[in-house]
Amino acid sequence: MYRFHVAIADLLPPASGEHEGLPRLPVFERLLAAADVVEHVPDWRRWALSRLGCKVEGEVPALAALLADSAGIAVTGSRWFVLTPLHLVAGMTTVHHHAAGPVVLDHAVAEQLVAGLKVDFKDADLAFHHVRGIVLLGVCGELAVRTQDPSLLAGRALSQGLAEGEDARRLARLCGEFELWLHGRNLRGRDGRAVHALHPWANGDAAIERAACSPQLLSDDPFLRAACAGQTDPTSVLDVWSVADLLATGVAFADAETRWVQPLVARLQDGEIASAQLHVAGRTYALRRSQRWRVWRRPRPWWELLS
Repeated sequence: MYRFHVAIADLLPPASGEHEGLPRLPVFERLLAAADVVEHVPDWRRWALSRLGCKVEGEVPALAALLADSAGIAVTGSRWFVLTPLHLVAGMTTVHHHAAGPVVLDHAVAEQLVAGLKVDFKDADLAFHHVRGIVLLGVCGELAVRTQDPSLLAGRALSQGLAEGEDARRLARLCGEFELWLHGRNLRGRDGRAVHALHPWANGDAAIERAACSPQLLSDDPFLRAACAGQTDPTSVLDVWSVADLLATGVAFADAETRWVQPLVARLQDGEIASAQLHVAGRTYALRRSQRWRVWRRPRPWWELLS
């Protein structure tokens, strides 16, 4: 028996009135309807870090600095960002993030991108690195900006993901230079999509202290991997599910039931999993075997349950 913790990284309720045509997830809906909400943490990675046993001193984890530090890069004196490649779609009046989400680069292409940035952006205040397939940007000094995880911006207008704060214009100018520089370079991701822009994020100011012992981590998320302790607790497991990753393998969204939810329910019922916590859309649901008898809790569409 073991304790199971899992986050669904990118399942969010649609905007009001935009649920038409979305498939129902009956097993998932019954599971949520019977579960208890025990915690509200908007950032799924902050929640996952806490389950790993990491201490986060503040609200927004310094994920880019964590990744840089794990690779032996000196992080003091600079503000660190992740530069995530984007494929953009131009509409009649606006530009949108591609519905498939950010572009994933092969390691060789990421190294090529960083090498080119180092050559053409020779600035003493800027540093570029490649760690675990992720492109990092270090900006000397403090940079007061708030940024967003681009994986949550799929299909949304480009304007919805812009950085905010007193130094946002400086960052926007730099990103504009990256866009011009990328034009005509024909950098492409694993799925063949071209890279049109680089989205800076993960620059939180909350230091992350690694734990002495962590659950077994099933996810390949590079930030969680960087935060893992040397020792592993065999009685606890942490995983991350991603709708975008599911779709990228050619699996339909409705098949999340058979891939994720039905095996979880089966393991709870047969006692393989002693207890589970599911983090989705900012809420943590406690799941137990006995909850299956809560038949009076009527399931509703998943987008209503997550709203």
